[in-house]
Parts: sequence; structure tokens; C-alpha cells
Amino acid sequence: MHPRPSGIVTLLTDFGLADPYVGILKGALLRAAPKVTMVDLCHDVPPHDLVTGAFFVGATIGRFPSGTVHVAVVDPGVGTARALLAVAAHDNYWLGPDNGLLSPLWQPEGREADVRQIDVDHLGLRPESRTFHGRDLLAPVAGWLAGGRFGFSALGPRFAPQQTLPAQATPRVVHVDRFGNLITSLRAEPFATAGGVRLGGRSIPRHGTYGDVPPGSLLAYVGSFGLVEVAQHGGSAARSLDLARGAPVELLGP
Repeated sequence: MHPRPSGIVTLLTDFGLADPYVGILKGALLRAAPKVTMVDLCHDVPPHDLVTGAFFVGATIGRFPSGTVHVAVVDPGVGTARALLAVAAHDNYWLGPDNGLLSPLWQPEGREADVRQIDVDHLGLRPESRTFHGRDLLAPVAGWLAGGRFGFSALGPRFAPQQTLPAQATPRVVHVDRFGNLITSLRAEPFATAGGVRLGGRSIPRHGTYGDVPPGSLLAYVGSFGLVEVAQHGGSAARSLDLARGAPVELLGP
């Protein structure tokens, strides 16, 4: 049984805010459903960066009310034959391209997800442009789903995603935020008994929060995503360690 749409729609894009693309996307959404509540999740995903976009998609799981509709547009293949997906999972809905961006919804293997290919012709959609499917296709579908015009099952047939980002076998830095915090793929449970982490050739001790160490010191802690992060109190761990996304990390013994 799919949840009843809540009327909330989140937006995740790599559009940035220097151009009118985000505003136009919102306009198309409001034309389809004037009463929706929109939440800007992030519009500063680095251009075409599917890995960062997928990380942000995963960060939304379990964070919004039942029936929330999430629109994710990081789409370097826009206008090609790649499918557009509608996914019901984790008591929410997601819309986005079939390019790996929505992979966290069915990874790790065993997570339940009802994946559909959006049937553009059946829904009566005629894109104005081959290069702005966020505006022409995903925004109207999101509005119709959030507003109750179409149920999820009416959006299209079940579909096996053709593109999935590979899961990382070795724990690594998966994102660097604007504070220079290095967010890793390590989860909180095994970290609870560790002494810290080894990253960039440095052993970094486990602590609870920034204020537990003197200014300028590095620390490893469980961040707001439920993942192990490395930070520098009052500074940038990424800059101090000269590290970026992809750097390997390992747990230290107790």
C-alpha cells in the first residue's frame, strides 16, 4: 500500500541559483499543483555530479513526512533515451532520471522499492525542450502526484533500473561539506567501539562534537547523517589534510 501524498515536494538539483532554472522549475510545479508546499533540499550539487547527488538522495530517507514527493534533477543525459523514474520507497516518493541518481533507494540490496518508468505519452506530456525535462516532465508529474491528480501506480509500468551507481567496497569520504567536514561512508554502529579513524595518513581520535577538542584539533565523530565525519574545530579538515571525496578511511582499534 502506497502512502497518501502529503502535498510536500522537495527539490534537489545541480542548477545553482545564479540562473532562473530553479524558479522556472518551481513555476512549472505550481502550475500543476498551486497548493503544494515546496522545500529546497539543495540546488548546489556540483554540475553533473551523480555521486554527490545520490548521496543527498540517500540523506533524505526517513527525514520527511509520509507521502512526501522528492524531485531529483542531476541529469547529464537529459534528452537521450534514458528513462525517467518514479520510485515509491521508505514511505515517500522520488522522481528522477534513470542514471544512478536514485540508487540509494534500492541499495543496499534487499531494500524494498516500487520502481516505475514514467509514461510520458500516457500522462499527456509534451516536452517543450529536450534539455529541460525537470521543467517539462518531472515538475508536472510531481505536482500531479503530490496534489492527488494521479496515483503513483498510474504514472507508468514497473521497471528495472538500467543504471545503478556501484556500491563502494572500501569505506571512503563520500562528501565534503562547505565547512570542510569530511563525511565518510562509515556508519555509527562499528564506530561506537573504535578509537577513531585513520585518514590521510593521520590517526584521528573519536569524540562527540567539535567543542570536545581544542580549537584547531581534528576529531572523528558521528554526524547528522548517521555517518562518521572528520572535522577540525574552527577550521577545515579537508584543507588541513589536503583530502577530497574518494579518500579511503579505516577504523582504529579501541
